[in-house]
Amino acid sequence: MFRLSSALKTKGAKAEDDFRAWLNRSGVGYLYIEQSPLTVPEGLRGRIKRPDYLVGIPHAGLLAFDVKAKTAYDGELLFDVEEIEKLALFARAFHLTVYFACLDAEGDGRQWWVPLAELHNRAPVWRGKRPVIPFAIAEAFVITPEDDFLRVVLGLSAEALKKQI
Repeated sequence: MFRLSSALKTKGAKAEDDFRAWLNRSGVGYLYIEQSPLTVPEGLRGRIKRPDYLVGIPHAGLLAFDVKAKTAYDGELLFDVEEIEKLALFARAFHLTVYFACLDAEGDGRQWWVPLAELHNRAPVWRGKRPVIPFAIAEAFVITPEDDFLRVVLGLSAEALKKQI
């Protein structure tokens, strides 16, 4: 199993703190999902990944977010293939739309939202010893610290409808 260094854990915790602070400023209801192994049934341990947050959308339902501290390399964000597969199992099991909310801990507070569904059917590439899925920042939804959560989600919903027409 892959273990994160303490420096990466610290960056990840800061990204989650920044995301939580943004949600609090937006005034939406959310649940933080505790990540210990005891919160997963034994039969799914090691096979499923939980997102970090479930966020309520009034009169609509929930969106799930897995928050990541990420730096773009050559205009791309890199996602671990195994993590994508485990998070996809969660999305299917609970019938939820899942986004990666990527924050650069050393950046300007901007977030890049990447829909989990957009990562399927993309060819992995090898970086180091692990297969990853590259995703161009230009394809991600850019959210600034000044943006309001519900306005962002409504804008994304309108954009998704336009693509279907």
